[in-house]
Order: sequence, then structure tokens, then C-alpha cells
Amino acid sequence: MIYSVALPMVLAIAPAGATTERAVTFNIPAQNMATALNEFGRQAGVQMVFPYDAVTGQRAIALKGRFTRAQAIRRLIAGRGIAISHEGTNLISLAVAASAAPQDMSGSARPAGQDIVVTAQKRTEDLSKVPQALTVISGDEADKRRIVDFASLVDEVPGLSMNYGFGGESYGLLSIRGVGGADDYKPNGSPSVALHVDGVYQSSNAYLGMPLFDVERIEVLRGPQGTLYGRNTTAGVVNAITRGGGDSFDGYADARYGSYDNVRFEAALGGPVSDNVRVRLAVMTDQGGGFMDGKGAGDLAGARLSVGGVVQTQVPAISDPGARKGFGDKDLFAARGTVEIDFAPDTTLTLKAFASRDRGDARQYDRLSAAQDTSVLNAGEDEDPYSFYSSQYYDQKIDIKGVSAQFSHLLNDATRIDMVVGAQSSQRDVGGNGDGTPYPQYEYLFDEDLSQASVELRLRNEQQGRFNWLVGGFYMSDKIDYSSQWTSWVARTIYQNIHNQRRRSAALFGQADYEVLPGVRLTAGLRYTSDDVDSKGRNVDLNPWGITNYNAFFATTANFRWDKQFKDDDFSGRAAAQWFINDDLNVFASVARGYRSGGFDGTSIMTLAETEPFASETVWSYEAGVRYLKGPLRVSLDAFANDFSNLQATTRLANDTNGRTNVGKAETRGFEGALNLRLLNSGGHQIDFDASGTYLHSEITEFNSNRIADVTATVGDPLPGAPKWTGRVGLVHSYSFGDGWKLSSRANIFHHGKESNRLNAVVGNIAPAYTLLNARIELESPHGWSLYAMGRNITDEVYFPELNGASRMVGAPATYAVGARFSF
Repeated sequence: MIYSVALPMVLAIAPAGATTERAVTFNIPAQNMATALNEFGRQAGVQMVFPYDAVTGQRAIALKGRFTRAQAIRRLIAGRGIAISHEGTNLISLAVAASAAPQDMSGSARPAGQDIVVTAQKRTEDLSKVPQALTVISGDEADKRRIVDFASLVDEVPGLSMNYGFGGESYGLLSIRGVGGADDYKPNGSPSVALHVDGVYQSSNAYLGMPLFDVERIEVLRGPQGTLYGRNTTAGVVNAITRGGGDSFDGYADARYGSYDNVRFEAALGGPVSDNVRVRLAVMTDQGGGFMDGKGAGDLAGARLSVGGVVQTQVPAISDPGARKGFGDKDLFAARGTVEIDFAPDTTLTLKAFASRDRGDARQYDRLSAAQDTSVLNAGEDEDPYSFYSSQYYDQKIDIKGVSAQFSHLLNDATRIDMVVGAQSSQRDVGGNGDGTPYPQYEYLFDEDLSQASVELRLRNEQQGRFNWLVGGFYMSDKIDYSSQWTSWVARTIYQNIHNQRRRSAALFGQADYEVLPGVRLTAGLRYTSDDVDSKGRNVDLNPWGITNYNAFFATTANFRWDKQFKDDDFSGRAAAQWFINDDLNVFASVARGYRSGGFDGTSIMTLAETEPFASETVWSYEAGVRYLKGPLRVSLDAFANDFSNLQATTRLANDTNGRTNVGKAETRGFEGALNLRLLNSGGHQIDFDASGTYLHSEITEFNSNRIADVTATVGDPLPGAPKWTGRVGLVHSYSFGDGWKLSSRANIFHHGKESNRLNAVVGNIAPAYTLLNARIELESPHGWSLYAMGRNITDEVYFPELNGASRMVGAPATYAVGARFSF
């Protein structure tokens, strides 16, 4: 028989009289989709008609258990880009699903009428059935919306923010619903937002610099995830899943050129190399794009430190590196390799190896104009936010690499075992001046070396039914060796902190859900976590010039060592109730307890008091949501409330230094919504509209400090990184010419409300709101190639992700790019 990719394929002739209501026992192993559909038709006793080219290269999940025919076919095709066009007594006809809408269900890309498969609960399921707030962005959408790293999510997903309040652009703190902006910017901290890549937990904020490319999807889980993800998830989880090998060879190459000589290229190729082995290789590079202009040291060129009117000639003068245009260039390379091995129809091993190399510029701060800032730190700044003065142009050296293995095996017809093992490391050398000046008040050089290893083992029931369960264990260890060196004319010295930290974390967890009544499902989960942290280090006043004022300036005694331990354990978990009112509408409510491990300050340690550990942070979270999915209309609404105890934050301590401690209590309240609607589908034209937004109220309700003024100034303030309003509105239009030609365009507006970047925030620490307009147009050919043009911040709005007194970090101006893509 000859099969045509242009014509439907008829498989598995069924006997007449098959019923759609009777439950049937299915036993279909994981295999290529065409064979699975063929086997489904045989076991269901039904004739199958489907477009063969639409399923070529796709792999079906295993289907085992008793289901009605309707339940079984929907599980089999969920998330595969095909939909049921006709369902009769003896025939089921499938067709290619409608073109993808830009967003759905709090920002997830999805074709109208098609299920979105997610793994938020560490099993494959439809997004609309998950009883929690969740955003999903497909890999295709991530590419079209220029999501190239975790920071790129901020201006694409409402409710997310990136706080740069202490460490500069290389040390951002990701927050969700206002939680995470007060985290430790140093690498030994425990982020409130737990990053996962291909199921591997990333133990440090250092991994925020990992580039995202050739991704299958990105899942953003909002709110505490106290059961399945557990450790350090008081804000939520961001999980990036990269693409694997397919059952047929496919790939792409994408090249674009943009403003400020930005060049980005990525390519991937994958497919089978034997009957049971599939591979994929993906590479990318990102170069140029620097939009800042350095003006050298300006008025401070050649200046020397003076003490009591006496010039200290032994102290090097401020050097002038000269002017430099286009500072902030990227110099990034990354690659990923994947090998998938099927040892049996129900036994799969996936191996991934990843590496990235970043030698780009460490973007520096700008200062207010000299007319507004008359301090000695000002080198003659004008009002141009895209120019700055500096005594040197810092670059960064960031290397991230790792390997992971995922093993999945069906133990019997009812139970599957999954194991995820990962090992990775990060080396960073970054320098800068957080004051945006050539004056060496606090110039820093950070040298950091991280390594981690983790393993997670899970058992679960294979097929979802009335009762589902999952149990597992987790173990992670990491070590962090890092030093911070500061050059300070105000302290008249160069001083160092040298840290060595070791962490071990173990957990046992379980979750079960049960359909207590038709359409009513209860979910409950519990996790026990044990953390053990060792911190060693020393404080060193190098006193290279022999005039140190360190002890008097910091009201302390320099040159000491510490060797401290922290241990804690905790129970966290979640309970939820969900009511499926009908096939289109469901509601849920949940309560959860989240836990974030205590530990040690990673900033500059001035006194022994700062070496003491801080306690673990906990949160009680309450949430309710509504999901409505009817044809082209998708609606999602969520309301939430969180109450925090032992809130961890970096703040002023009694000796006027910054330190990390437990500062009190806080609460967040808010709601989120998302709407997707197909406005037109006629005459080759298709128009889709989406809107999503978050309203957030955060408040510090209790603040512990010996400074009465700080207590008064802080209680009632919002949390850092907690904008009140964030929202996105998008419109996508496509026109099919016929013969496979297609023209598509999209535009979206994103609004990010004002936010503070630290506790005790004053006007100079509150970044104003900003609104960005982005657009893209693309011509797709029937031959696999396409041409596109795109723009970001088209209105050229001047905005500041961070204000730090007189210094400021400016966002990118209007940027444009053109590109070409070839897929096969």
C-alpha cells in the first residue's frame, strides 16, 4: 500500500455496532503516533481516519487501563496538534488542529480546541485539569516573543518581576506574585522561585543566566509548591523543558540581525539513528547588541584619594579608559546534545549534556545628571540615560555546564518508576561599580565557583483514573566557593570576603487525588524536607596602601574567621478540591504551606554577628480559580492570598552594614485573569486576541529591627519586586494565500507597574511603571523557509528596571531585527 502525506490514511477496519459509552481495556505501549492510532482503532473496534503527515515524527504516550472510547482517544492525541473532526459509532476522523492562538490559560500558547499537555504535577496531563495557577509558553511562542533566557519572561508573563536591587544585571532576583525580590543576590542563597531545566532543580540564582533555546515549552507555576517541588518554592517554579529527538529527522536554522549589530543564530537537528535510539543537537550564539555609550572617567579622570587634605600618592589615580560606543555587547555561545534510548516499549532513558560560555560586557549603571546629583561621585553626567562614566569597562566570564539523565520504566501494568539525575556547575567572574561612577566607592570583583548534584526518584500510577497517586524521594548537594573583593576609597582599603558553603537537602513526598463524586476531585500532598548547611569563611582587610580606615568606617574589627552550621527540617504540603461542573467549566480551591530553607548571608561580612544563620521562611497560601474552555473562548481567573512568617531579606543591620536575616512577616493578596478569543476565522483570515494580567497587593506587616525609624518606615511598605499591576494584551493575525503560503503578524502591549527594589525603600529606590509595545511579521513559504521582521519597545520608552539612589539601570531602547528561518 502507498501512503500519501497529502491524503488521510485509513487504518484498522472496525466491526459495526461499536459503542462510544462502554469502557474498554486498552493496552497501547509508547510508540510512534501512527502505529498507536492504528492499535487504538483495533482495540476500540473503530475505523480511524487521520492525516498521516500531521502525525509523522510524533511519539504517542502509553495508554493502559479502562476508558471509554472518547476518553481514550482524547488522551492519546492531547497536545499533538490534531483534533477530532468527526466521532461516529464506527468511525473517528481526525484533522490538523486550527492554527495556534497566541496565548491561553494565563499565557499558554495553544491551538483552538486543542489540549495543552503539561507536567506541572510530574505526570502528563491537560493544563485545564491542573488545580493551580499555571502559565505555559510553547517553544514556538518563546521564539516569536524573543524569550531567550529566564529574565526575558518578565516582560511576557504578568505577575513576574526581576529585582536588580543589589548585584546589578548579572545578579537579578526573579519574583512571582511579589515573592523573591528580597532574596540574596549572591550564589549561596536559596531562591524563592525554584528554577528547573528538564526536571533538574537549579540550586542557585547563578543559573538565571542560562540561555533558553530549542525549548519545547516553559511552565510557570505560581504560588508555593510545597509537595512535588518542595524545597525553596515559596514563590513558585519556572520549569523549562527542551526538545528531544523525534521519530523522523527534523530540524531548523534561524539567523537574525538587529539593532546595535546584534546577531543571533541557532540551529537544531534531530531524529532516529536506529530503531530504538533518537538524538538531537542544538546550538546557538548571540553577539553584539550593546546600546550603552561609555564616556571614560570624565571629570574624575586622574583624581586621587585625599585624606585630611593630603593626597595619597601611593593610591592609584582613577584611570581613564577612553570613550567606547556600543557597550553591553553579548558574546554568548551554547550547545545541547540529547540521546533518547528505548530499551523496551515502556523503558526509556534520556541523556542530555549542556554547556554555555558568556564573555559579554557586564553592563554598567548610569547616574543622574550633574545638575541633579552634585556628589563627588558624579563625573559630569548629562541627562542621557544611555551613556555612563567609568574607570574601566568590565566584561564577564560565565560558564555553565551540566549533564542529566531521565529514566522511565513501566514496572507493571499499573505502576511506573521515573528517575531524574543531574550534575552541573557554574563559574562566574564579574566586576562592576553599583554606583554608576568612576569613583571607587564600592567597586567589586566577584569570583564564584558552584557545583551541584541531585537525584529524584518517583513512583506513580501509569494511567490517570478515579484514583491517582505519586510518591518519591529527592536528594541534592551543592558546594559554593566564592570571594568578593571591594575597592573602597571611603574605607581607604581593599577588602575581601572568602566564603565556602556546603549544602545537603533530602526530601520524601507524596501526592494523591481521588474523584469522590462524579466531577469532584480532591488532591492532597505532603513533603518532609531536611536541610543541612555548613558555612566557612574569612574577612580580610588587605590594607594595600597602609592607610586603612576599615574598622572605624564599619564600626567593627576586621580579619576574622567563621565556621558555622545550620540544620532544619520541615513538613510542607498542599490540599485542593476541584469541581468539573461540565466539560467546559471547572473551579478549584486550595491551601498550601511552603517552606524555604534558612542559611547564611552571602554578601560582605563585616562582623561576626553577620555570620550567624537565619531561620527558615514559611508561608501559608490560599487560592481559588475558575477555568472555562469552550471552542475559541478560553477564560482563566484566580484569586490568591499568602501569609509569610520569618520573612528572609537583606536589610540594614545594627552596624549600618547590609546583612541577611529574618525581618518579620508579610502578606500578599491579589487576582489574575486571562482571556483568549478567536475573533475571526474566515476567507483565509484568522485573528486571535489574548489578554492577561495580575493585580497584586503586598505589605510588610511586621518588621524586626533595633532601629525604630526603620520599623516605622518599613511596616506597611510593599515587598521588593512586587508591582501592583502587570498585564499583557496581544493580537495575532494570519492570512493563508493558498498553496501553503502564509502571512502572519502579531503585536502585544505589556505593562509593568512601579516597584521598589529593596526594603526601607525611598523615592530613589522605586522604579516607575513602564509600558512596552512589541510586534512581529512573518512570511512563511510552503518550502520550509520563512522571513520575518520584529521590533521591541517600538515606542522607544525610556524605562528603568532598577533605581538605586542616584544610580540607575536603564532598559533597552527601541530595537529591531530581521531574520530568516528554514525548517525541515
